[in-house]
Amino acid sequence: MCMKNRIYLLFISILTFSAIGCSDLRFGDAFLEKAPGVDVTVDTIFSSKLYADRALVAAYSTLRVGFPIHNQAWPLSSSGLYDPGKRYDRACSQLDNDVLDSITDLMESHNDWSSGGQEYAAGNYSAETENGASWTKLAFTPDKELNWSGIRRSFQYIENVDRVPDMTDQEKAYGKGEAYLIIATHYLDMFRHYGGIPLLKASVGADNVQGTDFSRRTAEEVLAYIIELCDTAADLLPWTVSADKDGHMTKASAMGLKCRALLFAASPLFNWKEPYSSNTPVAQSANASLVNSEDIPKMYWFGGYDPNRWQAVADACEAFIKENKANGDPYGLVYAEADDVESYRSNWSTCFVDRYNFEILIQTGRHYDTFANTYHRCYYGVSDDNGNNGRGYGGGCITLNFVDMFQNMDGTPAIYADWIAKNGNVAKINEDPFRGRDPRLYESVMINGDHFRGRAAEMWIGGLERGSAEGNRAITGFCSRKFIWDYNDDTYMNRPLNYAYLRMPEIYLTYAEALNELGRTDEALYWLNLVRQRVGIADMTEELLVANQGNKNLPKYEGLQGNPLLREEILDERARELFFEECRWYDIVRWKRDDIFKKDLYGIQITIDKAVRSADTNNDGIINDEDDLDAYESTFHYSDPRKEDDRYWKMNWDTKWYLSAFPTNEINKGYGLVQNPGW
Repeated sequence: MCMKNRIYLLFISILTFSAIGCSDLRFGDAFLEKAPGVDVTVDTIFSSKLYADRALVAAYSTLRVGFPIHNQAWPLSSSGLYDPGKRYDRACSQLDNDVLDSITDLMESHNDWSSGGQEYAAGNYSAETENGASWTKLAFTPDKELNWSGIRRSFQYIENVDRVPDMTDQEKAYGKGEAYLIIATHYLDMFRHYGGIPLLKASVGADNVQGTDFSRRTAEEVLAYIIELCDTAADLLPWTVSADKDGHMTKASAMGLKCRALLFAASPLFNWKEPYSSNTPVAQSANASLVNSEDIPKMYWFGGYDPNRWQAVADACEAFIKENKANGDPYGLVYAEADDVESYRSNWSTCFVDRYNFEILIQTGRHYDTFANTYHRCYYGVSDDNGNNGRGYGGGCITLNFVDMFQNMDGTPAIYADWIAKNGNVAKINEDPFRGRDPRLYESVMINGDHFRGRAAEMWIGGLERGSAEGNRAITGFCSRKFIWDYNDDTYMNRPLNYAYLRMPEIYLTYAEALNELGRTDEALYWLNLVRQRVGIADMTEELLVANQGNKNLPKYEGLQGNPLLREEILDERARELFFEECRWYDIVRWKRDDIFKKDLYGIQITIDKAVRSADTNNDGIINDEDDLDAYESTFHYSDPRKEDDRYWKMNWDTKWYLSAFPTNEINKGYGLVQNPGW
């Protein structure tokens, strides 16, 4: 391959430290008067602990955040840079301000311009899209996603931190461990979207570009490297950090990320008897000489089924649990202080967001000050935003399918259509189809009549949260409440931002899933129930498994030992517990659940059937105006389930949707990149 092509690689568009200098790491007032790239070099950056720490923070700022993020930088190529007094900017908002759950069965996007509904669900995504659009779910190039930038920054830190004169050896070791784990998270993110990818094992610059192999590696090689990075980081990091170091990676972070990686690898997408697609790509033009044709299927498939991969998941989870116990069990679930629904709710609603929270293993997004600095407020805001009634742009329209995953407190199924068939369509709020369910429902989904801002949430047509019948906000009858709370200054606008990239419940449910696939059903139920117990839900039993999952037409995986009903229940539990934490998409993909991709999605419509109005409750001199309505005494009409428009892949399903496409421009550069099947 010629030098010209190598220089033009996407990786080289991530400039060297000497080039990025002041424009990539603006260290404060002492450097503001200096022209970018003049004298802020590698030597300057690693001349003191202060600057080296900021270099590491710059690498942290590239980590994935599941919120829609408003990009402050223009052009996009300047994103991810540190600006004193502000923050590090993301390259873009993935899915153009939709979130990953919006292209699963949990949520429908009715936003008129975001890409979850307008591009993916409409079937408009293609390999050509990856060349220029900023709205893909995980972009490959660094001008749209910060994966390669984060990898490069981390390696540059690892390669240069030893020269810092005022850092101790322990501080340098910890910093290296953090950087190794940042690299691992980026590779795992790309692995779950693309399969095999190019592997960089050092920073790349003009001095070593010619000898660097940029060809696409097999999925097995990428997985092995992710595990190696996790193990390396774990050997360097402490199990916990003090409050003043909150947000830094730990050994627990490394061992937890390893569990996540091994679970994805053990699942049938890659770990099966045949590849997920029979459409084998071909290396074209200059790529053909750089890639072994026999390796191409193994870029998205392990080459066969190995049951030992499930044992590797269990072993990793057991190692994590053992290490946590040896350190005094600092990590665990946040439990309610009292045995009542409101306590379950209030405690669960903080476990995925509070800082210095020993339920969160990896936290991201902290380079933004508050939740108000995200576009979450615009697309998922439910009422007004400090007086702006234009919020709630139609993102976050929760499906009835998801609501029906939340069981009654006794563990029995709570299916809306069954309730309507038995009780009819008219009810008061305290007697409607949504009472008495899993407390996480009310903290995840805005439910009609639930307490909100000291009043009843108005999810009926014309209500404050739902809006007009013509509007897109909450058009399914539901909208997201997770990370919204009461949507005011105290609970949202001024709340310090923290995103749970990895939490303890995922470790427990990963362990449960692996145990089930190893035929250890009773042990699997124990770890599943541990997650349920902290919100007061009855333990799952064999009888309840049949009641909740027995009437479903579940896919068969010939050769797997797992109980299919328990497998489905664990996947449902992951959806309930980890909603809005970028879990469901990967679960659907790794289990090759085309049935979920193609299923009918539903919403409902709520109208006031009989409004009960009281006296002049708001003291405005007008009796029986809209503000005097007592929602709890009103009677509502709950429609039959209303089918949403079909997504493109329902009638045009292709297994290519399991993985993303590589940009055609990158493939055409001829450095050994081979397209994924079908794209």
